[in-house]
Amino acid sequence: MKVNLKSVILFFPIYLFLTAFLTADVANASVEITQTGNGKILFKARDASLEEIVREFYTKYSIEINGLKSKERARISLSFEADTPEALLKGLLRHLGIKNFALEFANASLKRVLVVPGATADISTESIPKTDQPDQKEFANVAQIQSIIASSQAESLGLMEGDFITEYDGVLITSAQQFVAEVEKKASNNQVEMVIVRERMPRRLFLNGGFIGVRIITKKVPKEELNATESFE
Repeated sequence: MKVNLKSVILFFPIYLFLTAFLTADVANASVEITQTGNGKILFKARDASLEEIVREFYTKYSIEINGLKSKERARISLSFEADTPEALLKGLLRHLGIKNFALEFANASLKRVLVVPGATADISTESIPKTDQPDQKEFANVAQIQSIIASSQAESLGLMEGDFITEYDGVLITSAQQFVAEVEKKASNNQVEMVIVRERMPRRLFLNGGFIGVRIITKKVPKEELNATESFE
């Protein structure tokens, strides 16, 4: 087979240029998590993959981030400051457009973040037959969050005003008084599982026992607002 030496000579410099360009681009990609002089944490990513960022959080704080497999190849350039690793992670998730996630703590330290996919299907009402009878809604009592205390577990967990607390440590919650009584049974070194409902989507959270940092009331709401979605994705 004949090789055109002239073509090889022309191609070779182009090949070297492209190789050098691509290598430089990869070399310039970086992700840093550093402590600043004012006590804050600086997160800085330059064309870094989400996979690299997840790895850096684990290296720096031993925090596992699960549920981002489909986004691992995404390239991110971002820089911002936060007071805590939890706040840092929440800022990153907000940047990614992720609103549905759970935080797992151990001995008051964040250890795992689980990103939960949101609902993708719309509920259609076209096939619901019309009747002359008025709707007979069933109601249930539930504990509803009225406000969040700053710098508390509730703030770290991302709890929000209006969230319904439906379960605490396996116990179905039907009033604010019952919820307070159940919380008081748990010592701060116990890890507790809690279920909330936000916008008809249940979210399972893991937190320390004892003080949470929410102000709550008992509210009567249509059952459909609590169990429209019965399973966790």
